[in-house]
Amino acid sequence: MTIRLTRRNYLLGTAAAIATAALGRAGFAAGLAYQGDINMYSLVRTPPDDALAALIESFQADNPGVAIKTTSYPSETDVALMTAAQKAGEAIDIMFLNGQDLRRYAIDGTRLQLDDKLALDRFRPGALATGQVNGKTFGVPYSSISGFPLIANAKILTDHGLTMPKTYADLLAIRDKLAGTDIKVFTHPGKNIYLWPVWFFTTFGQTSGNKSVERTAEILSGKGKFTDSDVVAGLDAIFQFGKDGLLTQEIFSMDVPQSLAEFAAGRALFWMHHESVLAELMKQAPAAVTLDVTLMPLLAEGGAHATYPGGPSAIIGVNSGATADRQAASIAFIDWITSDQANAAAVKFNNGTVPVNTAVAAAGGPVVDKMVVLSDNLVTYLDWNWPPEVTHVFQEGIQAGVGGQTTAEQVAADAQAALDKLVAAGYTFKN
Repeated sequence: MTIRLTRRNYLLGTAAAIATAALGRAGFAAGLAYQGDINMYSLVRTPPDDALAALIESFQADNPGVAIKTTSYPSETDVALMTAAQKAGEAIDIMFLNGQDLRRYAIDGTRLQLDDKLALDRFRPGALATGQVNGKTFGVPYSSISGFPLIANAKILTDHGLTMPKTYADLLAIRDKLAGTDIKVFTHPGKNIYLWPVWFFTTFGQTSGNKSVERTAEILSGKGKFTDSDVVAGLDAIFQFGKDGLLTQEIFSMDVPQSLAEFAAGRALFWMHHESVLAELMKQAPAAVTLDVTLMPLLAEGGAHATYPGGPSAIIGVNSGATADRQAASIAFIDWITSDQANAAAVKFNNGTVPVNTAVAAAGGPVVDKMVVLSDNLVTYLDWNWPPEVTHVFQEGIQAGVGGQTTAEQVAADAQAALDKLVAAGYTFKN
């Protein structure tokens, strides 16, 4: 098998390394019976996914009668535009989507179940779980696991005689030790409401007794409520960060570039942000930072462990309504781009950290090695299950609560009211 690298002159060091990959892992081989176009509808990849482009070209070289045609939509409009395409009768063979959209297509019957179609043991369990509903697999992960670890500047700890906190009390002790300096305990792009729910994913992971995904399903299906005590406790834990000065009022005027600049300048000990910033920080290697990663300290007694909110870069599935030969070609393509060799290429090309494939080694040094360990505690983003109306309540409510403008009880009540309104209008959560 050959691969043509049109934008960079390496993928796994040499094209030959990719060339050894076999399409036959799930029983499909080069030279498919189907001849023609395979239509893949995809979210827009930013920056462009050069690895995917090269892998498509390689697959087509082995199957000269098959052409992978890609239509890309921005993530925020992906569902609406794909739905319109479906209603217009357009042929959609492969869906290359954000994990939050998997459930929609799994429960409406438009995605093919893949449990007996692909070898799933190649994937890390946390990454594979994002593509599963009721224990059945409707999509498989692509590229790397990404999420929101606690990014730390270990230089600040060393310079001030501190150690990595294990409990909330330790965070307060660090706050007191740094008092009088220009160093914050946490930076955060607080004026961006879209980044606030991840705090709840982190705290609720603990206040729910490490059952945040299960509890979310219970609440959305009417077996629990957002006003339940563990939800309120998760919100209240975030608001306590504001009350105790761990999240200062200055963060509400900050966006992502400003938070990055503050952290890189050594003026913040922690930043809970998307792992993609790690590549930038490792590249910049700012003198004021010794980069490290960890998870949120324990916020309360009770035995719950810290969790890592996240998910894979994308989930890939097959249209259940396509003809058998088109499905076979689609599955063969997916088998190829999720092979160990292709996964290693995708992670390297796209500056990922933790590969979704178990056998693919992470590269990037000790910080990335730590990310692999943290990924064992991966918990899927809860807003990949929430209706958008509920997500919006949490976005605005958490921002307001940290600023001292509302209470945990009120935000929880608002979220439940939003869900009740949806249920009254016909919403049903199918788990």
